[in-house]
Amino acid sequence: MRIAFVTPEAYPFAKTGGLGDVSYSLPRSLMKRGHDIRVIMPRYYAVDKKKYRLHLIHAPLGVSIGFEEKWAAIFESHENQVVTYFIEHDSYFGRDGLYGIGYESYGDNAERFAFFSRAVFEALRALNFEPDIIHCNDWQTGLVPVFRKTHYASDPFFKNTAAILTIHNVGYQGAFHRDNLKWTELGADILSTDGLENFDINYLKGGILFSEMVTTVSRKYALEIQEEEFGYNLAPILRKIKNRLYGITNAVDYEKWNPANDEHLPENYSPDDLAGKEECKRYLQKRMAVTINPAIPIIGAISRLTYQKGMDVLADTLVLLLSDESFQFIILGSGEEWLIDRFESLRRMFPERIGVYWGYDEHIAHLIEAGADIYIMPSRYEPCGLNQMYSMKYGTVPVVRSTGGLDDTVQEWDEEGRIGNGFKFRDLNQETLYNTMRNVLRRFRDREEWRIIQRNGMEFSYSWDDAALKYEEVYQSALRNAL
Repeated sequence: MRIAFVTPEAYPFAKTGGLGDVSYSLPRSLMKRGHDIRVIMPRYYAVDKKKYRLHLIHAPLGVSIGFEEKWAAIFESHENQVVTYFIEHDSYFGRDGLYGIGYESYGDNAERFAFFSRAVFEALRALNFEPDIIHCNDWQTGLVPVFRKTHYASDPFFKNTAAILTIHNVGYQGAFHRDNLKWTELGADILSTDGLENFDINYLKGGILFSEMVTTVSRKYALEIQEEEFGYNLAPILRKIKNRLYGITNAVDYEKWNPANDEHLPENYSPDDLAGKEECKRYLQKRMAVTINPAIPIIGAISRLTYQKGMDVLADTLVLLLSDESFQFIILGSGEEWLIDRFESLRRMFPERIGVYWGYDEHIAHLIEAGADIYIMPSRYEPCGLNQMYSMKYGTVPVVRSTGGLDDTVQEWDEEGRIGNGFKFRDLNQETLYNTMRNVLRRFRDREEWRIIQRNGMEFSYSWDDAALKYEEVYQSALRNAL
């Protein structure tokens, strides 16, 4: 198939989260399976033309926005092995942030991504790339399916094109005041229950309703977002289209995340020989300035410090655990200052047992996955999660809340059957998490049992080649639905 993969971010060019990783790995796997796939994304200021060897292939590109024409350019890169096209318009995308600065969104995001969505169609025509599938990702591309069935409904170039939308996190919807409708150049009738109206304008809702198929990033999350607790105000819409809503779990890029050949590690290791993991642990302890002691368990976390991730409950629980149990805790992340302050307070109380790094560092992320013994993810909701799967590959036992992709990928340890690759808990509160962690730390002391859990996790495998097969099925369904 000919696939236009439309995304607001993609590694290595520009990334804020898991979507960037998906937009790197999935197109590569689809390309290996013989599909002609092209990635389309904005050319942000962070995408260095020289570093990524971008070259201009089309300019000027006229794009209608707000009933006037603005001009863009198309750049191309082969840095990711897959052809990537960049839409350049400096006043929209030539900024330090992708969607905002810190946790403050840009005030003109409605206009910026209406422009980008419209530019996608103009770029495809200019490049003479007639797609079978336009694969859209998150609210930033939600207008693409809408425009295909409105502005481009009679365009013969797209007559055989079907659209799918992948929801990576339904908590981010692209909701804007209805005054922003002018950027779409659509009539007021689009602001209806069967259109963009959801109190105001909702780009994600538009993408859901106007796509042939909708996917999200795990089987359980596809069910959860149809409930009010997890789907927010879009749960009724998602129930309405449930027959064309599918959950496909995000996969792991084992070329990047594999302890047997990971270049970030001081020593590599495998399920048959875990000696290198002990060296990684010592190296991590030294790097994070905690007591070097191979016998003490390390609990690791790599996370945004937000309410969604359950970091407040984790901080509360650590206060009790650190007094009652012997372990170290190491965290890499960034987020809300009130949560950072709570972990900093714990670090001051236990400086030899707690290591922190605020920000993101790829090297330290790999060190934590390899050097930690236990990996904690107490998320209130988690569409998919990747770190629990990274952890299993690295022989680091995950402890997760049973929600979304965490529930799908982690199998609870069964002592009698000697099966399972981690531990799960349901209720997110201090008491439950405390009791769960005490149980896990007790099991860590049984080295024979712990080795079995580690090896079970290291044998788990779910690659992007596996996920690509499932996306192919969705693409075929989308094409049938478009007929």
